[in-house]
Amino acid sequence: MTTTNTLFKMPARLLNPLKYSLIAMGVIAAAPQTWAACSYTVTNNWGGGFTGEIKVTNDTPQTVNNWSVSWQETNASVTNAWNATLSGSNPYTATALSWNATLAPGASASFGFQANGTASAPKVNGSLCGATTSSAATSSTVSSAVITTSKSSSSTTITSSSIKSSVVSSSSKSSSAIASSIASSVAAESSWVFEESAVGFCNNSGVIDTKHSGYTGTGFIDSENAIGASITWSVSAASAKTYTAQIRFGNGGTGARRATVVVNDSQIKTLDFPTNSNWTQWQTVNVDVPLKAGTNSIKLVADTADGLANIDNLRVTGNGITPAACPTTPTTSDCNSITNQPILRVAADGSGQYKTVQAALNTLSNSNTTPTQIRIKPGTYREKLSVTKPFVTFCGETGKTSSTILTYNDGASTSNGNGGTIGTSGSASVTIKANDISVENITIENSFGVGSQAVALLAQGQRLQFRNCRLLGNQDTLYTHSGTQYYRDCYIQGTVDFIFGAATAVFQNNTIHSVGGGSALTAPSTEQTVPYGLVFLGGKVTAASTVAKGSVALGRNWRPYGAATYIRTELGQHISAVGWVKMSENTLDTARFSEYLTTGAGANSSARAAQSKQLTAAQAATYTISNIFGSWTPSYSK
Repeated sequence: MTTTNTLFKMPARLLNPLKYSLIAMGVIAAAPQTWAACSYTVTNNWGGGFTGEIKVTNDTPQTVNNWSVSWQETNASVTNAWNATLSGSNPYTATALSWNATLAPGASASFGFQANGTASAPKVNGSLCGATTSSAATSSTVSSAVITTSKSSSSTTITSSSIKSSVVSSSSKSSSAIASSIASSVAAESSWVFEESAVGFCNNSGVIDTKHSGYTGTGFIDSENAIGASITWSVSAASAKTYTAQIRFGNGGTGARRATVVVNDSQIKTLDFPTNSNWTQWQTVNVDVPLKAGTNSIKLVADTADGLANIDNLRVTGNGITPAACPTTPTTSDCNSITNQPILRVAADGSGQYKTVQAALNTLSNSNTTPTQIRIKPGTYREKLSVTKPFVTFCGETGKTSSTILTYNDGASTSNGNGGTIGTSGSASVTIKANDISVENITIENSFGVGSQAVALLAQGQRLQFRNCRLLGNQDTLYTHSGTQYYRDCYIQGTVDFIFGAATAVFQNNTIHSVGGGSALTAPSTEQTVPYGLVFLGGKVTAASTVAKGSVALGRNWRPYGAATYIRTELGQHISAVGWVKMSENTLDTARFSEYLTTGAGANSSARAAQSKQLTAAQAATYTISNIFGSWTPSYSK
């Protein structure tokens, strides 16, 4: 006979209806027939109190009706219970509710409770009752345990002595030997339940709500109704292996809600959370999660526009599972904290190694392969900077972005000295024509003013990334010429087509600000074979008070197949209802313009240009960093 994680098992002939009266930590040996099982688990423990769960499982071939469970706490008082009716005062009795009273063969019902005091289970982080290991302890526990069942008006009481005699008559083993065998076969695996507002619960896209009964802890998470809505937990594991996670949820909506489980930034599995049309009837879904030894991140991310189901808690089962402190700093540090690279120091006041950025850059080889920091002290650097050396980080001091300025004032109409003009590309204050360049905490400006194209930054290269930067200009501020580029937490301002070009570029959590009237924010020239062009993830689109309402389009196609997408971006009232317009002889029929769940006064999906697209949740879900950039994951995106 083998039992696992059970408080007791009893013969099937004593069931229907089933009524248990159990002392916590009890183990009962009975005849080796068909069994019903009950388990006791401490799910959370905060010192002065704890929560627990008792689970009744019908392992018999008969249906069980109207079950009830009684138990006694040694050093605690139970204050409330959920998913059952609580009565009595130590011992306590929990009686099934109408919706969980019937257990078909193989079915289980669980209820939870909260108590003040000290948990009496052998392991306060969730070990099952009866997980004792010595024969003496088991025999002592068995002698004090009492089980009762009732059938119609008659009842049967089984004491330890009656069990002993029945076991002896049907088996050559003594009751103590059987009890010891049961105890030794009980797995010592524990579980921890992660509740909202407790250690291990890190963040969520929603609110902690209490409007639907039956939740555990202080409430449940009601996420925002949006793709990407998420909950994150921090879990510590004693060893690297696969653990079982159980998510308790409620879904009374019209259909299933789908979400992806992400462990340590890796997508593990997509789960469906089915509806049962009742928000107060909680369900569970299981998923195996591979955890490393130490601290792990488990994240649940909504894949549908309805957001997540209501999430009550996360239970992770396996020895050595405990909550971990949530991260308090970004995964990627500010550039000023990097110490394992050569550092060249630039200061306009002469206090550094170099007075100009170009002078520092000129010391590097065109074939440079050593990641190098150029640290720039606050100041105004009026120089037309050309970056042709790879593997360079231009690093301003933390919090000094607005006072660390690279500026020049050429326009496209500026003379080239040979009877012509320098043109749009030649007007750039900073030109990057190299791969693997990072820029942080710096302002790049073209101060030419209005009247001509005047580029602040021309970016041409693979794996270019920008964070906490300000890009200032009017017409054609940022020329995303070509390659792969990533912009995070930046401020970009201009008037006409001030983000334009053929690059595959992602703008995450940026502010795109119109400082004057203009036809459009963007002018992508994406090649037909390139799947993504300019992609805006989150962030907001704003304007000066002088910019007229409804006067600026989200984009116009500089080339026929120009691509631009705004996902969950807040749009100001200056954005036109039509949203998208063509440029010159190009047609919107070939352009690839789309939106998903844009918000704000400028969001008007019903009035958009017919050739533009409102993405479905499934389509929007493909706009991930890994899909857009392939093998490159910008360090600034972590």
